Amino acid sequence: MQTSKTILLVEDDAQLRGLVKKSLELGGYTVIEAEDSTVANARARMRGGIIDMILADINLPGLTGGEYADYLKTINPNLRILYMSGAPVEDKEVLQHLRWKKASFLAKPFTLEALDLAVKRALGQLPAGPPEEEGGPGH
Repeated sequence: MQTSKTILLVEDDAQLRGLVKKSLELGGYTVIEAEDSTVANARARMRGGIIDMILADINLPGLTGGEYADYLKTINPNLRILYMSGAPVEDKEVLQHLRWKKASFLAKPFTLEALDLAVKRALGQLPAGPPEEEGGPGH
């Protein structure tokens, strides 16, 4: 099943990044993966820069997920944003990103089912649900 959606996945944990990439590809998405914003930028440019959503860890080396999403929003104001973090949704930094960036949130650790729901909600393919529904034990 192939969709027309391209997701830029930015996660510094290689094992988690690989698992998330595989799950998204099995869901039919095109995935551009990177460990930080510098690599993400280079890979996005190589693909023509057409991205529907960024799925990024809030805490990344170099530019944070939020700073990088801000940069991408200047290029594509319609870009959807889904942050993931081990910090709870009530965390001050997480709340700031969600309020000011109009983004979605996925709490780590999460199940692959929760990932699928969060991505579909962030892309507008399902109605939004509460953030606590999207987190879960293990992956």
